[in-house]
Amino acid sequence: MGCSFSYIKCYFRYVLKSISNPFSVSLFAKLNFYRTENISDFPFTNLLFYIFATKSRKIKMKIFKLFTILFLLGSFFSSCSDKVDESNLYVFKGKSAYQFIESSENLNSYAYLMSRVQISSKSPSVYSDLLSQRGNFTVFAPTNEAIQEFLDSVYTTKNFDITQTEDTVAEFIIRNSIIDNGESEAYKTTDMNYGTLGSANMNDRYLQISFDNDSVKGKAYILINNKSRIVSEDNEVSNGYIHAIDRVIDMSNSSLPDLIKQTPNLRIFSRMLEITGWADSLVEYIDLEYEYNHPEYGSIDPGNTSGGEVGPSPEHRYIGYTAFTETDSVFENQWGIPAPILDENDNVTNYAEIEAKFIEKCKEAYPLATDEDLTSHNNAVNQFISYHLLPERITWNNLVVHHNEMGYSYKNPTRLTIDCWEYYETMGKPRRLIKLTEGSQTNGIRINRHCTYDNSFFGTYDELVVDRPGALVTQLNGGSSTNALNGFYYPIDEVLVYDDDVPGKVLNERLRFDFAAICPELMTNGMRQVEDNRWRFIPSGYISTFWYTDDTKWRYVPYHSQDQHNMQGDEINIIGQYDLTFKLPPVPFEGTWELRMCAPEIQHFGMFQVYLGTDRKNPSPIGLPLDFRVAASNPKIGWKPDPKDDDLDQIREIDKAMRNQGYMKNNKHNGCPASGGVVSQSLRSVEGDYIRLRKILWSGNMKPNETYYIRIKSVLNNTRTCCMLDYFEMVPKSVYNGESGEDPW
Repeated sequence: MGCSFSYIKCYFRYVLKSISNPFSVSLFAKLNFYRTENISDFPFTNLLFYIFATKSRKIKMKIFKLFTILFLLGSFFSSCSDKVDESNLYVFKGKSAYQFIESSENLNSYAYLMSRVQISSKSPSVYSDLLSQRGNFTVFAPTNEAIQEFLDSVYTTKNFDITQTEDTVAEFIIRNSIIDNGESEAYKTTDMNYGTLGSANMNDRYLQISFDNDSVKGKAYILINNKSRIVSEDNEVSNGYIHAIDRVIDMSNSSLPDLIKQTPNLRIFSRMLEITGWADSLVEYIDLEYEYNHPEYGSIDPGNTSGGEVGPSPEHRYIGYTAFTETDSVFENQWGIPAPILDENDNVTNYAEIEAKFIEKCKEAYPLATDEDLTSHNNAVNQFISYHLLPERITWNNLVVHHNEMGYSYKNPTRLTIDCWEYYETMGKPRRLIKLTEGSQTNGIRINRHCTYDNSFFGTYDELVVDRPGALVTQLNGGSSTNALNGFYYPIDEVLVYDDDVPGKVLNERLRFDFAAICPELMTNGMRQVEDNRWRFIPSGYISTFWYTDDTKWRYVPYHSQDQHNMQGDEINIIGQYDLTFKLPPVPFEGTWELRMCAPEIQHFGMFQVYLGTDRKNPSPIGLPLDFRVAASNPKIGWKPDPKDDDLDQIREIDKAMRNQGYMKNNKHNGCPASGGVVSQSLRSVEGDYIRLRKILWSGNMKPNETYYIRIKSVLNNTRTCCMLDYFEMVPKSVYNGESGEDPW
């Protein structure tokens, strides 16, 4: 992994400018002492020694941040192809992206920078070469005026000479403005809906889309990252689309807590993040060990029914976070927290008063958290803050995933239908869940919303009575950035508390999880709901909630742009002589719970034993081995199609008979896309090759303060079988054994 030290030194000048600490300067002096031509020769061990040897926690954090940045500058360089394949260059009638940019009078500054910035440190190939070859590229090209304005601001010099631009600055402009869409089509403006683009830019960062209206011209504009306006759109070239923008795309290189600290209307939340110690827990960005040692590809045994396959492993293992944040005004209006008072240097002078009132309100909200130490998990303020934090970087579009709920069309994503939801485990202890809901009736994404639904067998799943609207989540925060180096924060409009109604009402329901939703790394690394439909082979140790043997092939299969019947259009395939364990999300309250998983009817899906327990390495077997090769119509299962005349009594008899065998039909909430059209047939009524059942694995007492693990182990001496993980359910007895019985949705 090569990268000139001059590049690092230049970048560190900007980093150190923002960190006024004598230790940082002395550290940079040491780095400069170890001048090398190649970053692979840099003595990282010395730097790591300082990280772990120093007694100061703050110094540790600063060094870690510097170390991460240092490493990433090299990793970004080596993440692309080493050299453009000359045989891949176009011979065509139309212009390539680079030819279009080079020939445009108002984009020639951008063309000049493209000709300077290397794709990789391993070869002289530059971005002008890359944008001249075949592909699908989306380019947000800043105009000459936009680049000049940016350079003048960076160098504090009017009419700064672009030929004197340092490499770091040129790289910042170019890499943030280009998306390689791979096998998918480049983005036109008609593909840009409010939210986050699905593919990352060349710095592995995600661009946010919003809209602005020009009242004078009477025209709506698209904004990139809330600041850069598209002024010339959908310029089609042979290898993608060019969109000219009026400002250089600005991507913050601050960690999530630092970005929150820099945001003027989040001073109270930022302060609480710091004094509880959670700010120090949100600075990681990349798994360096994986960066050096990960496999490039994974494979399936050639004897597999699919004929043997090879696919890529993730290029990086980023670490990320998501925060839901109240603004200062929300705290003031709803909790009576004093507004921050600023001195002439913009420093808050009344933190003591703010903290005293905040601690008082948190103790009221969390009376069982009695430790006075703010950094303790048993402290009320600590629990308040931790319930706002998720251990994954989730883009706006993936907070609540839409794909195949009834009435929905994934080719018309802005048209929402029935409510969809996601359950996420928050950070800290005790372990807790947060529920996000979005549909046509929610008026946005809501946290911990509760309502009753028209969920009878012939119902519509419309909301009937909303007794808890839930906190509204917004993507943007005025003119402030919400997109940090290692995550996002999203403002909310009310104080978020894990009160008694959350476990007792909001979460006292059937908890249905897509398996991808319990894999933080899939979301952080942009694999969930990707549009290229490529299979990813995930090596052991990559997913923090899964553990499996070397004989287990773990394959994530996204079907976001295909007519797939799986929940949320994706699945996980466990292949080979598999032996796998995963951690269950926490139950919200103690009681009898039923555990279920989706069971497909596919002949090569094997036979396996299921284990359950609180000891990850030694769970206990539950029931007999499950044979997913058995046809749904087999008497051992008893599946029959619902009667054509909608005879409800007969429908219930079929359901009862299947349940007695330990099975249930699929749910009515999700359905079958019709060649990209509206979802109109529920999965419950699907026949033929796409029958999906629910297998009841176990029922028994579960406690919210316990951590449970499920192990799945093949019992066949056969490397050709597969276990599909689509979704699973955790269902309280009050739902499946209530007076009216469980709803089919």
